[in-house]
Formats: sequence, structure tokens, C-alpha cells
Amino acid sequence: MFISRILISDDFEGIREELLMQFGANALRFIPKSVPNEFLLEDARAVEKESYIAESSEKIIVLMAHSFRHEAQNFLLKLLEEPPKNIKFLIVVPSKNLLLPTIKSRLICEKRKKKKEEVQLNLELEKLDLKALYEFLKENENLDKNALSELIIKLGKESLKIRDFDAKELEFFYEAYELSKLNSKAQILLATLLLNLYEKKAK
Repeated sequence: MFISRILISDDFEGIREELLMQFGANALRFIPKSVPNEFLLEDARAVEKESYIAESSEKIIVLMAHSFRHEAQNFLLKLLEEPPKNIKFLIVVPSKNLLLPTIKSRLICEKRKKKKEEVQLNLELEKLDLKALYEFLKENENLDKNALSELIIKLGKESLKIRDFDAKELEFFYEAYELSKLNSKAQILLATLLLNLYEKKAK
């Protein structure tokens, strides 16, 4: 279960990709869809509107911006304090000093640690062929579940750089990530993801 929070970071794209991998596209709403320089009152109103759309399962509304207008923050206060059923919030901002004390008092605040060295994919997805796919699977057949989870996240990030995915396709990565934590075989998960990419590329 996700706990509403403030996340201090300027790695907006990295966080977006991680959220998609961890929770799946269906559980997330990004408002606004692209990261603005300033989060405005109209954005806050859009958050309120989205919050009151009934959901049967958990929905995380993600607010990312380089700064937040004071009037927008004030508008959100009651919503953050008494969110509708199944609604959670994630506010991503480069510095906690950009938020009003009243906002900070309503949510836990987490500072994103500096990234550890990112796993290397060692696979050119744009030039993916069956030979490269086979060699990649052989190279990564004995990964433990933590290394496999990280590799799937990296594969998802790199895949998003070369083509757009719809919600259903993003769920495919999310499901693979979830299975990786249950000790599923690395070769099976990676082969399924890569063959899907290969087929999409061939079309």
C-alpha cells in the first residue's frame, strides 16, 4: 500500500519511469501530464476533479513541478488532509523550501537518495535481433531476484526512450517486475519482454 508523501528530487523522468514500473499505468495519474515550471491553481483544480472520480482500487495522483504557486498549495490543503477513498498523493519537488509549512505538515517528506550506480543493459534495443536477444538471455540467466528486478526497470526505461507504449503495454513491464520479486526465472521474464519488443520493432 502506498503512503501519500512529498518526495524531494529533480529527477522527474526517472521517478515517473519507476512509478510506472512499480505500480502500473492504471494506478497512476500525472497532473499535469508534463512537468511544468510552476504548478498553478488550475492544476490544483484538476487534481481535485481527478480525486473525486470514484475508484475501486488505489489510485496515486502524482504532482510534479519545479515550483508550486502558493494559491495552488492552499487550494490542496483540505484535499491532502481528507483525501477521498482509495486516493493517494505524491508531490515531487526539487526542494522542500518550495512548499508551504501547512503542506509539509500534512505529508511525510522523503529526500531521494543519490542514485546508486545504475545497472547496465548492454543491449542495443534499436538494433535488437534474435542473435543479440539469445546472447543477452544466456548472459543473464542466473540473476538473483534483486538484480533481475533492477534489470527489468532498466529495460523498461530504455524501451520508453525508443518508442511509446500504451497503458496495456506498460502493464506488461509492471507484471514482469512483480514476478521478478517472486523468484520467477530470469530467462523466462526477460525472453517474454524482449520478444515482445522484437515483434513490435518488426512491425
